[in-house]
Amino acid sequence: MKWLVMLLIWLAFSLATFRMCVKEACCDECVQTEAVTAVPAETSVQRYPIDFQWNDAQAYTNAGFAAIRDRLVAEMGDNNSLVITGKYFTSEKAPDGFSSMGLARATQLRDMLAPYISPDRIKLADLRLDDTESVKTGYFEAVDFEWRANDAKETTEVIELANKVIIRFPYSSAVKEADPTVDEYLDKLAKRLQQTTERIKITGHTDDRGPEAGNLKLSERRARFIRDVLVKKGVATDRMDIEWKGESDPTSSNDTEEGRHNNRRVELQVLKAN
Repeated sequence: MKWLVMLLIWLAFSLATFRMCVKEACCDECVQTEAVTAVPAETSVQRYPIDFQWNDAQAYTNAGFAAIRDRLVAEMGDNNSLVITGKYFTSEKAPDGFSSMGLARATQLRDMLAPYISPDRIKLADLRLDDTESVKTGYFEAVDFEWRANDAKETTEVIELANKVIIRFPYSSAVKEADPTVDEYLDKLAKRLQQTTERIKITGHTDDRGPEAGNLKLSERRARFIRDVLVKKGVATDRMDIEWKGESDPTSSNDTEEGRHNNRRVELQVLKAN
C-alpha cells in the first residue's frame, strides 16, 4: 500500500511538471513569433529647407530655412539686389495671374522675406526645367538666391544642369571669343568627346527684344560660335548637331530683365552615339 501511494504521488508530480514545460515552451514560442513580426517603419520623405510639390506654388519652410534667411540678410549691401529665381517644370501649369509656376514660387519667397529684406531690393526671375518623373511625388527644391551688384555688367556665364548645360550671353551679344569661364567648360567638354563616342547637340536662343527675324539670326550666330570653339579644340563637326530657335523657346518669362537674361543662351546636350 505504501509503495502504491508513492507511485501515485510520483505520477502526479511528473504530469504537473510536463504540463508546465509544455506551457513555458509554448509561451516562449509565442513571444519569439511576436518579436519577429514587427510593423515596418514608414518610408521617410526627404525634405529641404525650402521645398515645393508638383504643380503647386506653395513654399514650405523646414529646418535650415532660418539659416538661409539670416545669410541673405547678412549679405545685403548698400548697392545690390537679391535675385530670386523660381524653377518650374515644363508641364506645370502657371497659376492665375502669373506667366509661369516659377514666377509664382519666386513671388512666394519674396513675400516671406519681406519682413527682413525690403521688396524693392528684390528682383524675380524664373527658369524652366525638363520634366522628370521623380519630382511628381514628394518634395523638391525649386528656388535659387543671388545677390547682384546694381551696377554689374552682364557677362557670359555657364550653368550646369542635370541634363544640359546653358551658356548665357549678354544682351545682343554673340561674342567673338569665349571668356575664361566658357573656354574652361568647352575645353573640358572637348576632352570628354575625344574619349567617347558621344555627340553634342547645340541650340541657340534669344530673348524677345528686337525683330523676330533678327533674333533668329542672332541665335544662329551664338550656336555657330560655340560649335566653332569646339572645332578649334579638336571636336569633329560630324559629332555635333546644331540648330537655332530665336525667341520661340524661352525658359524664363521675358517680362523681367532677369528672365530675358536667362533666355539669351546656348544649350548643350550630350547625346549617346547613334
